[in-house]
Formats: sequence, C-alpha cells, structure tokens
Amino acid sequence: MSNQAQVKAIYTLLGKLGLRDEKESIVGSFTGGKTTSVRTMAFNEAKALIGHLKSMDPEDRKSDKMRNKILSIAHEMNWITPGTEKVDMEHVNNWCLQYGHGKKKLDDYKYNELPTLVSQFEEVYKGHLKGA
Repeated sequence: MSNQAQVKAIYTLLGKLGLRDEKESIVGSFTGGKTTSVRTMAFNEAKALIGHLKSMDPEDRKSDKMRNKILSIAHEMNWITPGTEKVDMEHVNNWCLQYGHGKKKLDDYKYNELPTLVSQFEEVYKGHLKGA
C-alpha cells in the first residue's frame, strides 16, 4: 500500500497540475484498473505515479536542468568517483553543505534557491579554470 508521504505527494502534484478531477482515471491507469483510490495503490504504483506527475511539472523539470548544470560543472572539474566516470555526489553534497547559500545537499534545494547555487558553482568553476 502507498504510504502517507506518497498520498500527500500525489494529491499535491495533482492539484498543482490541475488534474484533481482526473484523479480516478489517472490512478486507474497506474494500477491496471485495480483501484481508483490513491490510498490503496501499491507502493511501487504510487512511486511510478509520483515520478510521472513530477515529469509533467515544468518547475520540477527546470530544477532538474539546474541540478544537471551543477553536475556537469562538477564533472568538468573532475569531481569524479575514483574508478568511474560518474560525478562524486558526496563531494558535490559536501560542497553544497559547506559553501552553498542554503547549507544543504544538492537535491534538497528548492526551485527558487537553485539559480543562486548555480551562480555560486559557476564562480567555483571560474576559479578552477584559473587554477585557484
């Protein structure tokens, strides 16, 4: 069964996207017609629905774009997990916690906070390019 946080997230996203009146058909499509109730959805069904609704949210897409820009800059600065080509998220999060204006992990920054963080990170990159 879906948990309380999932139920709340689904109703919040449905409201934000203006889809409350479509709730039953949307839930039904994610449960294969088993239920139209958010509360009785399986955990994985609710998780999939939340992901889908978030992908429809223009603000969430813009947030992802800004986070990806930060990760791209981190990659350019070679903040890579040893033995991989993946960005070292621990390094990025530690930087955000120590130097970011919100003093929190990258994924915890809200849409309206991300432009400032991107600007801060771009300044770090400029310093990196100068060899500072």
